[in-house]
Amino acid sequence: MDSYQLKIFCMVTQLQSFSKAAKILHMSQPAVSTHIKNLEEYYQGQLFDRTPHGVILTKAGEVFFTYAKRILELQEEMEQQLEIVLQRESNQIVVGASTTIGNVSLPCSIYLFKEEFPEVNIRLEIANSEEVLRKVMTDEVDIGVMEGYHESPEINTIPVTSDELVLIVAPTYPIDGNCVTLKNFLKLPLILREDGSGTRKILATGLEKHGYSLTDLNVITQMTTIDAIKSAVEAGLGCAVVPRLAVRKEAYLNTLKVLTIENMEMPLDFNIIYPSNKPLSSTTKRFIKFLSNPEERYLC
Repeated sequence: MDSYQLKIFCMVTQLQSFSKAAKILHMSQPAVSTHIKNLEEYYQGQLFDRTPHGVILTKAGEVFFTYAKRILELQEEMEQQLEIVLQRESNQIVVGASTTIGNVSLPCSIYLFKEEFPEVNIRLEIANSEEVLRKVMTDEVDIGVMEGYHESPEINTIPVTSDELVLIVAPTYPIDGNCVTLKNFLKLPLILREDGSGTRKILATGLEKHGYSLTDLNVITQMTTIDAIKSAVEAGLGCAVVPRLAVRKEAYLNTLKVLTIENMEMPLDFNIIYPSNKPLSSTTKRFIKFLSNPEERYLC
């Protein structure tokens, strides 16, 4: 038994599902099942009851969960104290964030985190996804928060939240209903994000599934920030594809109209990333947990 198995067990317990835990942990479901089976064989007792609606703890599982949480909390406390003794502890975190989540959600999350931990200083650097990845790999930032998942042994990835891309137009734009066909979308005057943008890559992937590419779009201009794009669309200068997260306020105030594109799914996952060979300070770990833990997620 190791702490990693305890973390897997606690995640399965919290979500009451092997498959959901596997998705959060970026593991296969059989791998999660194997770890739980190894624990049950080691202690010679069943820890979960399987039901049609998921899994629930047995009496033995309840006891195990109580102690597993205490062990993980004690390990975290030990790591914090060791960092203090070894003089490695730092109260500064440098966060690189892609444009959408950096401008929309993280400022609020940082404010809430500092309310709880006022001694921590957090510097937020906003860039497109490609630049955030570069900053992470060159150690210019401690962690990155960006869209997309990078399958690389050099990068650790922790899921934060899921979203989707939507089409936005001015409220007075002559479009009926809340959905447009792909054929009509290709004709719309579009304001596009720059090269290196995660949003642009996801749009390109969605088009490729239908046999199209970015060159088939009626692009009238490119802009590097979500705020500039929203202002241009509000002024009726064109349409744009943006994360739904970025236009919640405008949709509520009816300053922008949010549409979907028929039969075109464009899911968007935001993740925390950092180099797999880089030790994180306990302060940084605490901030990661603050953003990503399902029980205490504080992403605004």
